[in-house]
Amino acid sequence: MKKSFIIAALFVLTIAPCGVKGQSIVDNGLFYHSFRSPFSNRLNPALFPGQSGWYVTTAKTDVAVGLPLSYNDLGLEYDEVRDVTTLNLNNLIKNLKENGSNFVVNADMDILGFGFTVKDKLHFSASSGVKIDNSMAIPLGVLDLLTQGNVNPMGHVDFGADNILNSQAYFYASISGAMKLPKLPVTIGARFNLLDGIVAASVDNLSVDLKTSQDIHQMQLTSDYKLHLAGIPTLENLDDLGSLDFNNIVENLSFPKNLGFTFDIGAKAKVGILDLSLSIKDLGPGIHWTTNPITIVPKTQDVTITFDGVDLSTLLTNGKIDTSFLSNWKDSLMAMIDYTSESEDYWYSMPTHLYMGASATIAKFMRLGFLFQGLWQNGWFSNHHVDTPPFACNNTLSLHFNIFNWLELAAANSFTYDGNHFAFLNPGASVTVGLGGRFQLFASVEYLSSLYLTELKSAHVVFGINMVGLKK
Repeated sequence: MKKSFIIAALFVLTIAPCGVKGQSIVDNGLFYHSFRSPFSNRLNPALFPGQSGWYVTTAKTDVAVGLPLSYNDLGLEYDEVRDVTTLNLNNLIKNLKENGSNFVVNADMDILGFGFTVKDKLHFSASSGVKIDNSMAIPLGVLDLLTQGNVNPMGHVDFGADNILNSQAYFYASISGAMKLPKLPVTIGARFNLLDGIVAASVDNLSVDLKTSQDIHQMQLTSDYKLHLAGIPTLENLDDLGSLDFNNIVENLSFPKNLGFTFDIGAKAKVGILDLSLSIKDLGPGIHWTTNPITIVPKTQDVTITFDGVDLSTLLTNGKIDTSFLSNWKDSLMAMIDYTSESEDYWYSMPTHLYMGASATIAKFMRLGFLFQGLWQNGWFSNHHVDTPPFACNNTLSLHFNIFNWLELAAANSFTYDGNHFAFLNPGASVTVGLGGRFQLFASVEYLSSLYLTELKSAHVVFGINMVGLKK
């Protein structure tokens, strides 16, 4: 037993310092160490609910939201004299700079899934559903420009950013298998995920540089961008956004043709009273976008506008204003935003997840668990503009209670670090209720950044129903 706890302690200390950017939400972790939930298998193909011989998953709704600011951070101020509420923009921008500017909304809805085990040595499962992943960010350079830029106009400001928009919706169908190794307390598993993209939109690169000379007589503005669109809309260029073919939208929604794949690998091992596990999800190339793909880039790369000021002595002639400098500026600005489009198919990789878990069954009715969740937002096989895919992670401690074999309660807390400060309080809880020995009702909420609604920045909610066959 002492050896087991030493292994677990080293395991936790090795990965605990990892940081998470801007309250990034990874995946549902409360069911990972569950006594009976089938969703542990979704995160690790080597896991299978210990009390079940088979299961069928039906309707499951999974929604995750992450915001850079809470209601209290918005900077709303009440003026008692005038009886009005005002927004303090300076405080709002300051809070965005301090807390990050990422907006994340992810949704996952199951269509149908099932799994079964053969003599506790072989596990098989399949699942299908629809996923929607959306993330958006305000470039921090814009916030710098709004604060420092209007105070100190000299120098250089870059208010562009990578990955300010990343949105995908797709169907998935998965099949997995796992096997317990002979004469070893180790189980290994793998899963194949077939993906079919519905719609996608992303900005891989947005660069806008503003430079002013030291004597403040010249200003240069340089821009570059790259926008990907694919899926439902039939677009030749951005002007077609207002005249989309509704019949074409319905046809592509019903029968998309953007196929791709990823695969998952996992393992678990029994070491004394500890169950250790490791898995990697969504390895592979991702989705091949072939339906109405369009890539929009500037006609001229790195367009630069130089403004040398206005000669006031020639601006007014015989009572008339010389507007030629405005025409020159208009032509330069139009050249900066003028674009060209390419209709070439492309691959877009999925976020890659890493899970490392350790649990100890203290009694038949109690289990203590630890879970490390890592996320490469652009995937290991990233083909995006960013050279180094951003990495985020969470560390979660959970306690599970199995009561009367029909009720399971769990409570958890996640430790996060957003690059500036630690967040030690991110609680969560779940409940699973068995009905008639065949049905399972479940609900969970986790990654709550606060217990107060007005201070809440992130939350992850899951609820649904399963059918299970309990072991006798």
